[in-house]
Amino acid sequence: MSSASELGKFETETAMEGTVLRSHAGGYLVYQPELDINLFCQARGRLKKEQVSIFTGDRVRLEEVDLPSAKAVIANILERENLLSRPPVANVDQVIIVQAVHQPDWIPLVCDRYLVHFQLETGSSLPILCFNKSDLASEEDKKSLRSIYEPLGYLVTIVSAHDGEGMARLVNLLLGKVTVFAGPSGVGKSSLLNCLQPELRLKIGIMENDFGVGRHTTTYSELYRVPSEKLILFGAEDTRPTWIADTPGFGLSELKHPEPLDLGWQFPEITKLAVDCKFADCTHLVEQGCNVITNLESIEPSRYENYSIMVKESQSEKSILRDTSKKVESAVKTVGGRHNKAVLIPRLNGRQRSKSKNTERQQLKNAPHEEDEEGTEEETDITGDTTQQAEET
Repeated sequence: MSSASELGKFETETAMEGTVLRSHAGGYLVYQPELDINLFCQARGRLKKEQVSIFTGDRVRLEEVDLPSAKAVIANILERENLLSRPPVANVDQVIIVQAVHQPDWIPLVCDRYLVHFQLETGSSLPILCFNKSDLASEEDKKSLRSIYEPLGYLVTIVSAHDGEGMARLVNLLLGKVTVFAGPSGVGKSSLLNCLQPELRLKIGIMENDFGVGRHTTTYSELYRVPSEKLILFGAEDTRPTWIADTPGFGLSELKHPEPLDLGWQFPEITKLAVDCKFADCTHLVEQGCNVITNLESIEPSRYENYSIMVKESQSEKSILRDTSKKVESAVKTVGGRHNKAVLIPRLNGRQRSKSKNTERQQLKNAPHEEDEEGTEEETDITGDTTQQAEET
């Protein structure tokens, strides 16, 4: 990659295009391919005023490019091909879900949750499964992992960032694409990137022995380019630009939770059988005439168990949301607003509700009158003022 000093003192008024590598601390690191240089950029004021979000992977139009200082201004965002919501990365070609075979031990339910999440995110293609730390796994472990997912159409690669096993196949999967590495903390996403580009020296997490999970060491998403020499070293077919997005690990609560009836479509083996179920709204748990239950022996037991857990969780969440919405509805009332638009306002209980003007007038009218020491009567009107009833002579 060229440096600003190598390009000499030069400032261009011509608009250029680039790719956002990182969004961090109010600024953006943008790669400009024609000059092969990284530029530090700020968004134009109009974009900030309009609260336009700029994400890692966005292709942007640059203006006011100042090469000596390696700075520029982002004028516009070009049309996106796609955008992942979690992790927030734009223009992604494929997602590789990284799991560890051991340390931390592979958990089938966690793996399937990630698969469902990214199938919903991408829609058009199945994620790739990458099992790291194969140096800690037996041949039986590796065979078992492949036997679960490969028959379902998932591409499985088993690698080791420690000794390089399987890295050649992984590199050929990455070649010429923008790939998101995603998965729980501590499974070795940053270790794999360090293996592909050692000069990055990305911080590696330390295992939490008490819980068997890793610490969060990557705190924001960033695109890294795999060097051509590394592609050649690992036996790549060519040296097309290859990008990897390293992303922070995130908790299970942040994964997508689809509707109960939508979950079956995220399990290929259930989708295949569900077309012959008696009822269209079959959950494949207890219904009579369910073709999935009839052919349960053809499904990997752990996969069906995970599906059942996720459906029941989704049903429970839906029930809670329904009950909560009822409470919210009973706590508000609709009144007429300006321009014939309905307005929701809080429904107050008796103690909080203020008295109406008519009620106040009635109470004042019925209040007993008192005489002062001189025998003159005072009358209180609805505004609270007092007047002497004695006539002045």
